Amino acid sequence: MSATPDRLNVSKTRIQSPRTPASPSGSTVGASRVSDAALKFLELFKKWQSTVQKGSQYCNAIENVKKGVLDPAGKEPEANPYPANLELYCKNLAILNSILGDVLNSAETTVEQLKVLHVLMKDEVVGRSWNLGKVIEGMQNVCDCMKSELDVKRTIAENIGHSISSTELMLHVSLWDQLSNRNEACYLFLRMLEIEFSAPQS
Repeated sequence: MSATPDRLNVSKTRIQSPRTPASPSGSTVGASRVSDAALKFLELFKKWQSTVQKGSQYCNAIENVKKGVLDPAGKEPEANPYPANLELYCKNLAILNSILGDVLNSAETTVEQLKVLHVLMKDEVVGRSWNLGKVIEGMQNVCDCMKSELDVKRTIAENIGHSISSTELMLHVSLWDQLSNRNEACYLFLRMLEIEFSAPQS
């Protein structure tokens, strides 16, 4: 049986073989992972900041309670130097430090994961203009600042409830508030990290 005219006139160019979708290159996958890690790191720091702010509230509450205990004029004879609410606030402050420790551990884990990628990607550009080495270096500096800050905050939480003078009490409270503001370089890096990876603005 002869082929019909329609079949004879079918152009070969109209018959397309199925194509396998192109797999993303290793470079693209790596850059995507770096972007995800950067956004995660920024979210972790936001959690750090909100936890520190809650800690400031507890420090102020401890200060208010402790002032009443330390004030000779208002103190009753045989008054308990550690009222129940003071103990509760101090425990909550210690819990917040545990949360800060968890945040720091997660941030450090993120940096270690990027170091593994760095072995494969070297100093490839991963953001708008930054290479991976610059991202890792900046994140590591932030982690170092967080660690030193947490060490002091743990000391504050352990001692603020035992303050023996109003001056010592005020020192603990002011230290808690000021520690996070002492390193402007870290805040500048985080702001630039948001821009590099187009992080949503809070």
